[in-house]
Amino acid sequence: MVDEELIKNIQATFSLYGLKLSRTLGHSMAKELLKINESEKDQWLTGVIEQILTQNLKDPHVEVHHLKIAITDFMRSDILKETETRLNVIDAFDIPKISYDLRKKKFVLHKVSMNLYSEVTQKTVIFKERFEFIKYRVLRHESFLLRFFGGDLISKIKLTEIESLESLNKAENLYLLGLISELSENQYFLEDPGGSIRINLNKAIFQDGLILEGSIVIVKANFSHGMLNVKEIGFPPAESSENSRADFGDVNTFGGPHPTLLKLSEKLKTLEQSDERARMIFLSDLWLDRTIVLDKFKLLLEAFIDFPPSAFVICGNFLSFPENEFSPVAMKDGFKKLADLIVQYPSIKESSKFIFVPGPCDLGAPKIVPRRPLSKFTIEDIEKVIPGAIFASNPCRIQYYTKEIVVFREDMLIKMCRKTIRFPSEIESNIPNQFAKSIICQGHLIPLPLPASPVYWKHDYALRLHPTPDVIVTADQYEPFWSIFSDCHVINPGSFPNSKFSFKCYVPANNAIEECEV
Repeated sequence: MVDEELIKNIQATFSLYGLKLSRTLGHSMAKELLKINESEKDQWLTGVIEQILTQNLKDPHVEVHHLKIAITDFMRSDILKETETRLNVIDAFDIPKISYDLRKKKFVLHKVSMNLYSEVTQKTVIFKERFEFIKYRVLRHESFLLRFFGGDLISKIKLTEIESLESLNKAENLYLLGLISELSENQYFLEDPGGSIRINLNKAIFQDGLILEGSIVIVKANFSHGMLNVKEIGFPPAESSENSRADFGDVNTFGGPHPTLLKLSEKLKTLEQSDERARMIFLSDLWLDRTIVLDKFKLLLEAFIDFPPSAFVICGNFLSFPENEFSPVAMKDGFKKLADLIVQYPSIKESSKFIFVPGPCDLGAPKIVPRRPLSKFTIEDIEKVIPGAIFASNPCRIQYYTKEIVVFREDMLIKMCRKTIRFPSEIESNIPNQFAKSIICQGHLIPLPLPASPVYWKHDYALRLHPTPDVIVTADQYEPFWSIFSDCHVINPGSFPNSKFSFKCYVPANNAIEECEV
């Protein structure tokens, strides 16, 4: 006999997840639940509900066929769905766009059709959207969070808008959030959607990070005679990926075909922990026109004959010389040589993926990001013989078990160092750590003005780092490095031929980076 109280508890649990279960189906669920061990009942019920949520019901009413599918899928926890992939490469133009809806006061996701030549109004939206993202993040940080105290609404730190300064003659110890711009030579301004104001940085204390034109910063300053005399300047606080994801629940914000975020998949997590030999190799500048480079890559392949990695992520440039009239033939011949090399190792050819990310000097699209994959003409020979060859955009995203990885091939660290307003002393700071903090606090792969690093206006969102991924690979000409900030690995494998043929190895089971060289 099924207890009436148990049915009510089951219906109440469904309600907590926004689902409605009829009494008849509640009775059926109670009968199933009686077959489960007492210690496992809560886990079983929650697991079935989570499977129902992955079905993306059109309304909250659960039908009998929804329950049957959910129970079957949950009981077969070792079986992955077709879209529940161990490894998936996501094109920059397929990433869902996250925007903040001021009317609904929440983040929303929507698909954006590819358009490389959008209207000029889109250019003005880029920095406005970046600013709004960061402002929302700042306002819910504990240092800025509004609280009720003694009947009054207060915050530890109150942000002042630039527009409100127009009514003041003088004020001290103001905190402002804004974007740094150089509207006239050697004169910096702070901008927000309401206006701009000139800032004096002569006596400012710079906090850690590469602060440059185009950065969104928080300043502590005194206001006098139409100018902000900055006392301190630094980046907005970073936000953990766990806190960011609280806005989205299990919705897939990272991209890919699965309807829910695979980072939360218990099945993939179990497989990830059990697959101790899973590896992903990252290297950059595999010059296919240089015999010595291909010879070293052959040695790398030989080292992995007995335990092929899940994937080799190979970033450009793929030629040792800048693009010219000889590039098409040279690259085509180079990829044919690479294909002939890989087929010599059948275990790797059949087991490993080869993910190719174009570099800034590779043949093809203009030097604007996101950049489309390499042209079909140059890669057709390797596609024919290597089943695991994947030609990705730049940047691209990789879902590897439950880990989220962003790969970007651009000399960003060098560009950012050149544009820094006040360069940190080598004695005082570690440049890779400063770089890691900069891109994560800015929530963007290119926190630079558009003239310094052009971006397709409509697809700037594809460069955002919100929520923060597990790994960011910024393949750069700078020396190899590995840094951690806000629980995110930021790594640079370095130029393969120019850094003693070094590369990086990522192990998802323990979220570890191994530094290697041939």
